[in-house]
Amino acid sequence: MKKHNEDICIHKDTFLITQTKEIELKNPIVFVTYPGPGIVGPIISREMVKSLGLKEIGFFKSNVLSPVTIFSDNVLKHPYLLYSNDEGTILLISIDYPISPDSYLVLSEGLLNWIEEHFDAKYLVCLDGIPVDIKPEKPVVITAAEKEVALELKKYAVEIYDFGVVTGLSGALMSEALLRELVGIVLMTPATSKIPDPEAAISLVNIINDYFSLAIDTQPLLEEAEHIKKQLSMIAERQRSLEESQFLSKKAREGFI
Repeated sequence: MKKHNEDICIHKDTFLITQTKEIELKNPIVFVTYPGPGIVGPIISREMVKSLGLKEIGFFKSNVLSPVTIFSDNVLKHPYLLYSNDEGTILLISIDYPISPDSYLVLSEGLLNWIEEHFDAKYLVCLDGIPVDIKPEKPVVITAAEKEVALELKKYAVEIYDFGVVTGLSGALMSEALLRELVGIVLMTPATSKIPDPEAAISLVNIINDYFSLAIDTQPLLEEAEHIKKQLSMIAERQRSLEESQFLSKKAREGFI
């Protein structure tokens, strides 16, 4: 049986964090990604791990989270993972399996209690998609943050609304961040509801790359987006051919051809 240091476990009855790798977190930027429209969060998470050399440092679990295990390339792993770079300046909280609204509060409180008790962090950044059927022609990013940060983000041509509501896990995390010494930021962009949307992910990556001086590679996302477009084009062409064939067959049966 694997043994883990549980000195940093919080709320063992309802929420458990276990660190599997010792690393000193130094005022890290905390990013949170989770499944949503266009699976924008997990797409960004994957590229962050690759480009920034993030390493798995722990996991979390709770009796309100689904007791599942996922696998990638036939390798089993936890669906709720913590990653960090070697310098300890970036912490990625990666959620790869959908969570129910009933778990939002427990998850938000548990994660932020751990952050507040064990290291200093200035920013908590949630990356998410907004479900749309038709995407705007130009990339659109909406931000919700404390006023000074929101004004700084205006230089990226993001939209700033006078009023709105942040719902879901992002809303729960931002609510908890407002109670603590954390600057909460939510970056959201319109994303396709039913298929992966790497282009939407690029819109958010470009902003966090510049604002936080990161170097997340967007080329794989561009290639993935082009691949998806080709696949969708092929599907559409097959559908048109099928409909045309069915139309001609119907006309032939009716004696018009």
